[in-house]
Amino acid sequence: MPRFFVTNEQIDGSLVRILGSDAHHISRVLRLQAGDHVEVAFGTGEIGVVELTQFSDDEVLGQIVQRFRAYQEPPIKLRLYQGLAKGDKMDFVVQKAVELGVSEIVPFTSRYTVVKLDHKAAEKRQQRWQRIAEEAAKQCQRAELPKVSPVVSFSQVIGQIMGRQKGELVLLPYEHEEQVGIKNIAEEDCRSVSIIVGPEGGFHESEVEQARQAGAHIITLGPRILRTETAGLVALSLVGYRWGDLG
Repeated sequence: MPRFFVTNEQIDGSLVRILGSDAHHISRVLRLQAGDHVEVAFGTGEIGVVELTQFSDDEVLGQIVQRFRAYQEPPIKLRLYQGLAKGDKMDFVVQKAVELGVSEIVPFTSRYTVVKLDHKAAEKRQQRWQRIAEEAAKQCQRAELPKVSPVVSFSQVIGQIMGRQKGELVLLPYEHEEQVGIKNIAEEDCRSVSIIVGPEGGFHESEVEQARQAGAHIITLGPRILRTETAGLVALSLVGYRWGDLG
């Protein structure tokens, strides 16, 4: 059954208003009719089954006929700090990270970042990545809509991880770390995991040390050097297997 995301403003009791491109997709692409059903995600982990009742050019109305708790969200919160990458690599990372259960993606710039974006370009990219995240979330039946945050600097990343709460684990994969892997981290009370992945040029030693001082675990993902668009997805998969719902 197709699933769409709605906000509180689109709900009035049992009445749901599905708007814009989603309404167009329902009426023009799926060609659903009155009496057909879709699912809507409220962003709270709860799903509603909606019977469609009325159609117009940019709005579809329906009645919630059933509510249930979704099972597609991981038991831990996953955040990916991703160094900006060239071309369409970021599109790929956003899409696949959402499929793996990430709740937030934070793009960042660092010393060896190749991509240079001014404020306007960064804002446009963020909007594009948010659209990709929403489409991926629909496709894989997520119950919550992952967020793609504005592009930040590496120093802002450090500030965010320094302000983390108890039970939040921070991992930074680094090609020069050879001993400590995810399997070596004895973290039992793990409620949230943040993964920091560098850009194509990797991290400078001073950046790795900043992250270490801020409380990040510097880890290896194995004996081979992974591309930036691969490293975060491998780390998310390993974390999902260790503490989440993969496997």
